[in-house]
Amino acid sequence: MIKSIQKFLVKMQKQGHVYQLIKQAEVHVNLRCEEQVVQLVIKNGAVFILQNPLEQHNAYEVRGNEAAMKQLIEGTSRLRVLEQKGEIKVDTSLRIALLLESLFYLTKAQEDFAKII
Repeated sequence: MIKSIQKFLVKMQKQGHVYQLIKQAEVHVNLRCEEQVVQLVIKNGAVFILQNPLEQHNAYEVRGNEAAMKQLIEGTSRLRVLEQKGEIKVDTSLRIALLLESLFYLTKAQEDFAKII
């Protein structure tokens, strides 16, 4: 999972327009896959990760198996679709879920658009 997240961060850095979604956000989301936990931190227009973070009471959480988390992070499946299928469990507000879905999906969608051009 960590490699997928690192690839996501690299892709995001190349796509400045996506940062408009997070320029004033402050969100901590634990991405949990089996025993591995990575915290995705969105703060003041920046996105970074913390591996094996200490549990935080104010952090949201998305958890699922490795295949589902990879689909989410790579933008090949949408967060709410995976949740409806029961492949991931999302403990966030709808606003945060939509923000995450947008970030992951738009990063992937922009990459696909670049291939067409």
